[in-house]
Amino acid sequence: MTNWIIVTLAASIVALLHPPLQYWAALQPSRVFHGELWRLFTWPFVETGPIMLVVTCLSIYKFGGELVVRWGERRLQRFMAQVLLAAGVITCLLAMLVGAQYLRRLGGIAVMNVLVIAWARQFPERTLVLYNLVAFSGQRLVNVTCGIVILLALATSPVWLAPELVACGFAALYPRSWLRR
Repeated sequence: MTNWIIVTLAASIVALLHPPLQYWAALQPSRVFHGELWRLFTWPFVETGPIMLVVTCLSIYKFGGELVVRWGERRLQRFMAQVLLAAGVITCLLAMLVGAQYLRRLGGIAVMNVLVIAWARQFPERTLVLYNLVAFSGQRLVNVTCGIVILLALATSPVWLAPELVACGFAALYPRSWLRR
């Protein structure tokens, strides 16, 4: 988990200090279709907002840390790669279909959502308390996480939030037998 946090922090800080890196790492369907396939793998590691960078790193530490104990590092890496790669590919296909090939997305929001959903599905009996106000566990936490992303997509643009929508969907529908150990 430490390496994942270090890579996210380093890539994000370098991208803030050197903005061309943001362009180079972004999920941009027009560039993916021109052979820049690395973009399917780099977009989740760069977060340009300082608050979301902190939240993403804390999510990796908290939820990823607990999942790695249960699953092991390789299994968690495989799960995250499958879900985030699928989100990138489907986003590119969707952008091509609706004429939004110049969409450009970065960010750890998808990473955070996928980890929260995987954690809630793996540990349905554990409770997540937000700001000492509300508590969620299990399927309710999955539903709330997906619901927030859907509301954000409706308020902004479903195509713009396609990576997060697809990532949430894949994490929520990931075969339960593959989650258990």
